[in-house]
Amino acid sequence: MWIRGKIFLNNEVIDGCVNFDRKIKEIRKDCRPDIDIPQGKIIFPGSIDMHVHVRGMNLSYKEDVRTATSEAAYGGVTVVVDMPNTVPYINTAERVQERLREFANFSRTDYGIYSGVTSDERVDKLPIAGYKVFPEDLEKPELQFVLSSKRLKILHPELPLSVKQFRNLREIWQEIASISLVSGRFHITHITNYEDLIKAKELGFTTDFTPHHLLLEEIKGDCLTKVNPPIRDLTERRKLLRALFEADAVASDHAPHTLQEKMQPYELCPPGIAAVSFTTPFIYSLVKKGVLSLSRAVDLVSKNPAKILGINAGEIKEGNVADFTVIDFEKDWRYHTQYSKVVETPFDEYSLDVSIYMTIVEGKVAYDGYEVYPIRGMNLFENS
Repeated sequence: MWIRGKIFLNNEVIDGCVNFDRKIKEIRKDCRPDIDIPQGKIIFPGSIDMHVHVRGMNLSYKEDVRTATSEAAYGGVTVVVDMPNTVPYINTAERVQERLREFANFSRTDYGIYSGVTSDERVDKLPIAGYKVFPEDLEKPELQFVLSSKRLKILHPELPLSVKQFRNLREIWQEIASISLVSGRFHITHITNYEDLIKAKELGFTTDFTPHHLLLEEIKGDCLTKVNPPIRDLTERRKLLRALFEADAVASDHAPHTLQEKMQPYELCPPGIAAVSFTTPFIYSLVKKGVLSLSRAVDLVSKNPAKILGINAGEIKEGNVADFTVIDFEKDWRYHTQYSKVVETPFDEYSLDVSIYMTIVEGKVAYDGYEVYPIRGMNLFENS
């Protein structure tokens, strides 16, 4: 199949054609296209979200693989990597295999999964993306096995103390201290402040930030903006803007809950914001506003996440998976979820300057600007 249009290739936009089936086969100047992308749109490598809580299994009432990956495709995301804290918890070989079967049957994007911290050595031989280390894991003896693995580790940067305290006591120093407790191939996720970024760089770790830690204010009593680690004050959020230019990646930390759960008293309602479809149009909106360059935007949403994860994606080049995100730079809109089970988020009605024109996964149109289709995504870590 051939797609023709303006293509982001080698850090510039060119007029050209890409030939692909499940992988990119050839790139050239002209062709007789099967898909012809109109003016005002640009074909980018597919967006990769390194941090998604898909839920599913016993938490399917909050979100499931089908709804989460449909929402991702609607937001231009072609690869999601799932966190292990569903029910049952994913940290044994049997549960990893069950989880991978669930994705194989229902995922509408390419995918990967993280295991939780474990002493099950069989897990390390399975096609996982790596391990997720939560604050409470830093005290567990089985952490030593995970630290000895060559696989990627993702750190939620807070101390075990943090999860036992009131929210107003979850301070920045606890995040910085947690980063100092780990070593090896670590990625520090959802940093909330610039000091985290500096510390992570000093120790040779990669980092990501979320749009909600940049844009939102956590209002006491408003469960929609309750998230872990907490959103910081205005001064810290303004300092964190440097992450747009210095962090390695951006991630959504998509964490869905039901509206009923979010309507509980603030002290009891679960933390988390559903935003897997917000991140890509937000980052490319910053390009249109002149805040970011195109190459920096692609680094944040595609190229760098692929490098960190070690997958053949994130760039339009021969041999890579045929995942594309087509951005319409002429159509603005106000954000809302479409396929997620979460129908209310703190980003609702946020003005975005670009929209998703098309999402292509494994060489098939997963979203055409109007509808998500039941294509079959693949585990990109099978041979990584």
